[in-house]
Amino acid sequence: MQYFDIYIDSMKGIYTYSDKNDEFEVGENVIVPFRNIKKSGFIIRKNFKESFEFKVLNISSKVKNSLKLSNEQIKLIEWMVDYYLASYDSVIKAMIPKKIKISYNNVYSINLNKIVILSKYLNNEIIKYIFSLTIISYGTAKTKFKKSIVDSLINKNFLYKNDNNICVNIKKFSELKEENKEIFDYFYK
Repeated sequence: MQYFDIYIDSMKGIYTYSDKNDEFEVGENVIVPFRNIKKSGFIIRKNFKESFEFKVLNISSKVKNSLKLSNEQIKLIEWMVDYYLASYDSVIKAMIPKKIKISYNNVYSINLNKIVILSKYLNNEIIKYIFSLTIISYGTAKTKFKKSIVDSLINKNFLYKNDNNICVNIKKFSELKEENKEIFDYFYK
């Protein structure tokens, strides 16, 4: 187990959190519990203390698709905080403008390796909704793939045409032959 001092967004100081699985590094943007809510922050440095007078909470996770501060940036932050008696908040906000901060959303997709199991749940509203998002125009399908392949899949009822759009026929999905798999992979990448 290791401990880190972490700057938490919009807070003046830094706070100590534990990394029980040794999976985090200095400079990473992480999610931590703070006053019963999840907040993001940057790991500033390792804390080498063995015991604390307060309860040390665990780091929850890394922020997905986020930037990582380099060692030089961390040294500069520490120097500016010390030299100018500035807060971590003001220094880090000056280094990382708001427009550069990365926002993220969770993305859910269908696990194509479990299509046989999935076929039992075709009437599930969530599954229907996710499959409904996989629509491509007929023109785009003909451009991306050979027209003969697209038309063949329509004739075999793997795909169907709806108002000049191509949609996946979920009932036939699990019967798809390997040679036509690239079209379905395009829909579900």
